[in-house]
Amino acid sequence: MKYLLLFLTALIISGCNTKGKDSYDAGVLLFQEKNYSECIPEFEKAVIENPDFGEAYMYMGRAYNSLQKYDLSIDNYQKSLGIFKQDKFNAKVEHLPDNKKIAQVEEVWLPYSQIQQKIQKGIQLTDIEIQKQEEIIKKLDPK
Repeated sequence: MKYLLLFLTALIISGCNTKGKDSYDAGVLLFQEKNYSECIPEFEKAVIENPDFGEAYMYMGRAYNSLQKYDLSIDNYQKSLGIFKQDKFNAKVEHLPDNKKIAQVEEVWLPYSQIQQKIQKGIQLTDIEIQKQEEIIKKLDPK
């Protein structure tokens, strides 16, 4: 009886996983290994299973950013921000608590993609954008 109760409890807990979490976890592992092209399909699966999976959109934005596909990067960051601003969080993202995710996307990743997009298109940066880029680089690499 004791083992049956433990089995049922484990079954119930395993059934409570966030939709898309397995694909998200696979994508995070690939992202951490710097396999950016390979991680994107995993994050896409996660958001198909769970359209409110803001963390998956955020990682897709970071992956596209690393691949220098800034339009796609910005699109995914904006989707993640929209979800996060509704206080919808699905998973812990590395070391970031939920209340820091919005700030990271707004202050670091989205502006960085936007600046890189301008550079890629040959648009000259303003002095303010150059200063912002320097601040962002310090946040991305605080060494």
